[in-house]
Amino acid sequence: MRSGAESGRLRGWLVRDLRRLHNIPQAQLADAVGCSRSAVSMWETQGQRPTAGHLVKLAGFLGVDPSDLLEGTSGDVTLKDLRRAQGLTQGQMARLIGVTPSTYCNVETGRQGLPNRWVPILQSVLNASEQSIRRSAPPKRHA
Repeated sequence: MRSGAESGRLRGWLVRDLRRLHNIPQAQLADAVGCSRSAVSMWETQGQRPTAGHLVKLAGFLGVDPSDLLEGTSGDVTLKDLRRAQGLTQGQMARLIGVTPSTYCNVETGRQGLPNRWVPILQSVLNASEQSIRRSAPPKRHA
């Protein structure tokens, strides 16, 4: 649900500043995120938005929430994005939480609300903050 070119644009200056603050070369950041050094350069200089998976890995490596790296967004990174960035299937997530795959799917798609008891588990498994988990979960849809 982006409206215009600015919504969801990467804060490239912040990526660059955080990378420099931690003394990380672009090539090392690229290796950690799983992309090319030129992609990191494009993110930093042109604010080009990475894929959701790269965004999650980039934020994790830099120690910030994915939403902190984006302008004018709220909830742009989904629970599905966070799960996929960790290389997990819905079935694997369901086993880790202790629910059926259909129950997990219902939460990830918004057919069911995010249970509070899941949040600490998701934080640990998805390597994300409570705020990021809650923002990434879709609101419960009414039937």
